[in-house]
Amino acid sequence: PRCCPPPVGWSATPSCAKSDAVSDRPLAAIDIGTNSFHMVVARVGAVEGVDGPAGPAFEVIAREKEMVRLGSGSGDMKELAPDAIERGVRALQRLARIAAVHDADIHAVATSAVREAENAEVFLDRAREEAGVEVEVISGVEEARLIHLGVLQAVPVFDDRLVLVDIGGGSTEILVGERGETLAAGSLKLGAIRLTRRFFRGDRLHVGPALPPGGVDAVMICVSTPANPVTHAPEPRLPRRSRGRK
Repeated sequence: PRCCPPPVGWSATPSCAKSDAVSDRPLAAIDIGTNSFHMVVARVGAVEGVDGPAGPAFEVIAREKEMVRLGSGSGDMKELAPDAIERGVRALQRLARIAAVHDADIHAVATSAVREAENAEVFLDRAREEAGVEVEVISGVEEARLIHLGVLQAVPVFDDRLVLVDIGGGSTEILVGERGETLAAGSLKLGAIRLTRRFFRGDRLHVGPALPPGGVDAVMICVSTPANPVTHAPEPRLPRRSRGRK
């Protein structure tokens, strides 16, 4: 069933999407992506229905975004560059200060750039020691599941079967879902930064003579080649957390 409409200014969570208990303090969710860092600070409450609470809801207090380009090192994204780690730590320090202003509990997750980097521990240790932020590294499948829940928050498509494709800086997540459940999900190593660093010269992609010969054709071949298959979700649903750092 659908949730009752939330109060004005609040966003409702579908009742089928399991959530943690309602928090007395605001929550600051930080998404550490390959290209940018995003943070949303929200006050969590409950939507009241006719027979009592109909489900959790949240009121967004603040939104922040920083273009960090954490994965701007090598084309294969096997290592985080020292200057990228420095930018990432400084960004987390700023976001942590904003969260502190709102007395918010921080939950930070890292995706493709960090989970693939052989020196990820350097960034994770510095994030903890210098910014006071404990970062959880999540798998590509868990990333797809969270994207699915985010779409259900924003678009009234709960009753539809969905195919979601999210193209990030380092990876592309694909998910098939219906009524809040994950039917199949997977993650491909195809992203905007990854492909730009691999097939094009310089930091920017210029249309025209600046493109290397065959660059676009090479990208087309790369993205058309069968890669990691989308995996079917185990029953009853995918695990909520990866085995990454807590």
